[in-house]
Amino acid sequence: MAVTQLLSCALLVIAVGAAAGFQEGLRGHQIWELPSSIPAALEDLLRDGLLDSLSHSKSHRKVHVPVEGLDNARRILKERDVEFKVLVDDLAEHFQGERRRRREVDTRAAESCTENSCPAPLSNAYMTFTQMEYYLREINTTYAPRVSVKSIGKSVEGRDIWMVHVRSGGCAQGKSVYLECGIHPREWIAPAVCLQIVSRLAVHCSVTRAFNVYIVPMANPDGYVYTWTTNRLWRKNRGNAGGQCVGVDLNRNWGFKFGVGASSNPCSEVYMGPSAFSEPETQALRDVMTSLSEAGNLELVIAVHSYGQMLLYPWGWTTEEAPDTPEMAALGEIFANTAHLRHNTVYTVTSSSSGLYFASGATDDWAKGVLNTKFVYTLELRDTGEFGFKLEKSQILPTTQEVWEGFKAMLLAITGQKYTLL
Repeated sequence: MAVTQLLSCALLVIAVGAAAGFQEGLRGHQIWELPSSIPAALEDLLRDGLLDSLSHSKSHRKVHVPVEGLDNARRILKERDVEFKVLVDDLAEHFQGERRRRREVDTRAAESCTENSCPAPLSNAYMTFTQMEYYLREINTTYAPRVSVKSIGKSVEGRDIWMVHVRSGGCAQGKSVYLECGIHPREWIAPAVCLQIVSRLAVHCSVTRAFNVYIVPMANPDGYVYTWTTNRLWRKNRGNAGGQCVGVDLNRNWGFKFGVGASSNPCSEVYMGPSAFSEPETQALRDVMTSLSEAGNLELVIAVHSYGQMLLYPWGWTTEEAPDTPEMAALGEIFANTAHLRHNTVYTVTSSSSGLYFASGATDDWAKGVLNTKFVYTLELRDTGEFGFKLEKSQILPTTQEVWEGFKAMLLAITGQKYTLL
């Protein structure tokens, strides 16, 4: 057999093997739909990892059920007379089928992003972590020195956690704004939008005239890579303390009110870790935020997530009112009202504990409770549950457009200088 034939056969075997292995971490996993109102005992199951909540609709609740917990979950639901409907009976088959359909129907010319040329983040496709790194490397050169990119630390598996700094263009003592994105890797729209914002900030100099903007576009690179290869619904990092289950929920690992609304069970999707800041990812994020705060001008922190179309302010661990709540609510309404003008998308502004559920050890509560940052939010992007974490790539651009308008309005509202943001 000729060398070219051998190579063709080898490539075919590799391609078939890759297709067969795609999302195999979800083999046998299911998606169920439960009633919105469920017994308190089931809330414990959600927290302890038997069920993974995917939505918080007023009329129903979608949950991801791992294959190892299917029988136990069925038994417990039957004992409590809770009816459920199976929406997806094998998630691996589901995602493999979706990928085949996308390849068949998507005939548009794809944007390119290669190691040698990645001048802008993709707007019609979700980027791999490698593509993200190509883009960040390019803007670090193209827009220097106003835009710089540096690694603030390493993940569990040794990947860089990158931070973009877009420098103030007008005032040497400009206020600092910080955005954290991608801490939950299955929320693909969050880093996609944050990279689009980086691109716009780099081009539109006037937006940062009075601000230093710091953006971590991918806070959990290991988990993100894992969602591309093995488990599209992966939420945690890839740390392993030696137990049977892998990963810590990095948004429960922060050292403020650590443990409220989180789980000590390593198999839970909201496992808080063995101790506060046990993970290298949260240590890196904590250190850079602390440094910005100690400089005395950290004015605004936004943790970007999906989904639900909400702008949430602290607290998440209690219904008590956090400091600066009236000011945070007012600025949040400015974001929501301005974002709505772009595509009529409704963003609800409320506290984290009222809008979602009790949770602590999260970025937002830590930024408010430890750093005393005045304006702190968790932004839940599109949609409200139709696609959820699997938001279509066609939604990247419109989501970016409305968030960009809302973000600019927030900056204009908190600066003492009055000028037009392009």
